[in-house]
Amino acid sequence: MNSNKQNKKYEYEYEEEPKSEYEAVCSAFKKTRTIPVNSIPIIMAHYFKDYRQILQINQSHSHAVYLIQLTDLLNGSVENWKYNRPPDMERIPIIAEDIYNKKIPIETMFYLSFNPKTEKFDVLDGIHRLTALKLIKEENLTKVRGTDADLLFNQYVLVNIRFNFTIGDLCNAFQNLNSCRPVPELYMGDNQEEKTKSKKQIINNIANEWYHKYKKHFSSSSKPNTGNTNRDKFIELLDKLYDKHECNDENNLTDILDKANEDLSLNNPKVSIDALYKCKETGCYLFLLKNDKLLEKY
Repeated sequence: MNSNKQNKKYEYEYEEEPKSEYEAVCSAFKKTRTIPVNSIPIIMAHYFKDYRQILQINQSHSHAVYLIQLTDLLNGSVENWKYNRPPDMERIPIIAEDIYNKKIPIETMFYLSFNPKTEKFDVLDGIHRLTALKLIKEENLTKVRGTDADLLFNQYVLVNIRFNFTIGDLCNAFQNLNSCRPVPELYMGDNQEEKTKSKKQIINNIANEWYHKYKKHFSSSSKPNTGNTNRDKFIELLDKLYDKHECNDENNLTDILDKANEDLSLNNPKVSIDALYKCKETGCYLFLLKNDKLLEKY
């Protein structure tokens, strides 16, 4: 009799604590791969302390527009979608300066999709604005300039959020949102293939290296002047050079760029004196030709 009591006590002491509502929801949608409509408010409340739905976009209640406090979007629960391009760091300080100086509510909308696998919200559109806001927060401009940036982060912004959307649906929405500035094809490919992952990593590494080495030649403009480029155009060039020469590692692609750069330094195309002077100052001649000409020649 005493032994049975001890066993019951032992079982009671090691009984698992009840799961929270969010944990229970997570366990359910990881098994079914579908988030029930009545679970969406639980997920929203878990990540965003203060929010409210202002517009239901589809009848299934899986797509809606919300008002969310800006500080909640910077709490680590939001990250760039794997098919989206990395933010162009040349543009980020400019965007941050513009947001900070306006001192008025941000008239914008962010587009997110909840990812059940990572339990994060993927950014379909707005990654540059969010990165700029993170920069403002990290730089702590409140102390530097003596004004209260809390007014900025306490604002409520419009956030368009999708649940239970397929990759195909998200890709279509993403292309529509980015039609004004097309995303390089590299980021829209099948990232599940190891070969594609390797290519993407090689190209990102080289793009980052050239950006830091020749920063003066990377512009925030969609139509850079002769002698300059922007990150998206450079990514497109690297993507096409990689395929054209059937590169299999980072060194192959780097050698092609270095040889092209050296050739253009010795055989300058007809450009303005100012553009040529800038190239001689930095040692970067590659962008004296547009992408199509570079691909023809190299």
